[in-house]
Amino acid sequence: MISGISILNILFLSTENPFPVDHGHHIRTYHVLKALAAEHKIHFIGFTQNDSGFDHKDKLFEFCETVDILRLRYRGWRQLLLSVFNLFSQMPLIIQKYYTDEAVERVHQVIQRHKIDLVHFDMLHLAKYRDCIGSLPCILVNHNVESLRLRRWASIEKKKLLKLFLNYQYTKLRNYESQACLEFDKCVVVSEDDKAFLRDLCNGGDFVTLPNGVDAGYFQVSTDRVEPNTLVWTGSLRSPYNRDAVVFLLNFIWPRIYQKLPEARLTIVGALPSKPLDVPVGAERVSFTGYVDDVRPYVAKSALFVAPLRSGSGTKIKVLNAMSQGKAVLTTTIGVEGIDAIHSNEIVVIDNPEQFADRAVALLQEPEEILKIGKRARKLIEAKYDWAIINRDISALYHPFARSVREEHRSINPVLE
Repeated sequence: MISGISILNILFLSTENPFPVDHGHHIRTYHVLKALAAEHKIHFIGFTQNDSGFDHKDKLFEFCETVDILRLRYRGWRQLLLSVFNLFSQMPLIIQKYYTDEAVERVHQVIQRHKIDLVHFDMLHLAKYRDCIGSLPCILVNHNVESLRLRRWASIEKKKLLKLFLNYQYTKLRNYESQACLEFDKCVVVSEDDKAFLRDLCNGGDFVTLPNGVDAGYFQVSTDRVEPNTLVWTGSLRSPYNRDAVVFLLNFIWPRIYQKLPEARLTIVGALPSKPLDVPVGAERVSFTGYVDDVRPYVAKSALFVAPLRSGSGTKIKVLNAMSQGKAVLTTTIGVEGIDAIHSNEIVVIDNPEQFADRAVALLQEPEEILKIGKRARKLIEAKYDWAIINRDISALYHPFARSVREEHRSINPVLE
């Protein structure tokens, strides 16, 4: 126990089991959970859509006193049915999906049985459980601005019915988000951009920025040989935001790169979508790995990391990881959100697809410039985005609540040491 600070009993509500720690959402949840468990007692309640959440349940006991994993009711055809029923509800779909009577009952049980001092909400999806918490202090962590993410997806969606549905959900989610954030003692965001957006949306609120980070000891600069004229992307193609970025890359950027530099090669690393993606030109120079346990070797041997993101919100951990490996990253305005990097110094930011392609070719033909950008990127990560640094700020956010608990205990027992 830190001097003057009590150990908190924290109920940690999560949309998923963060194991395996293999993508952005899981990475942030894992590191926050680990940081809190170093000082406090954690009681975890999470959800899962498949058996994976149960398969990795034991790993949570490394950090948690108790662990509950609840299976979501709405999966497959049930989720499609819920989407139809949700058309007649004021509640956003992502809120309704995660709110169950079973979970409410379990939350009540854990709070009473383990004398919970504070509740941590990992993502807006779970915010409705605030209604059943009572007067306990609550902290909401916003991995993204959920309404903004949905609006951006809707703006680029080609299917008319889906676009209409996304815009309808965006309207409901924006209204919900604007009110829900005000119900929490603290709202954590991952970037100053997200903070400004939510403050304006909510017309107030107590927001604090705790950026996403990198395990800089794990994502190190490799000594392996870099293969010339190679580009790499990492990220699951089952995410609509990632899938759009790769489709955009293959259709509007890669053809121009291939035309100007036929010897270029592109590797797409990440879980594949249900329907294969079309590669209009240069298909023999494009490879899809599917899901891999470790993306680092693929990034290490590639000359340039590309992330032409057009939708989504929050800070892109894939970009931070690549920078930590000393890679030059070519991305978009959305891809660099929340990362305090200087364009053409520590990162390269271009939104226009033709200019993106031309810059990729130019960089591939200037390996020394790529190396310099990568070195500066690594220095930035070491200075500002290593989880070892961010964890201190995470810890500090909870200290006032721990002091309040200690003062409350002193009022009950004046001789408490």
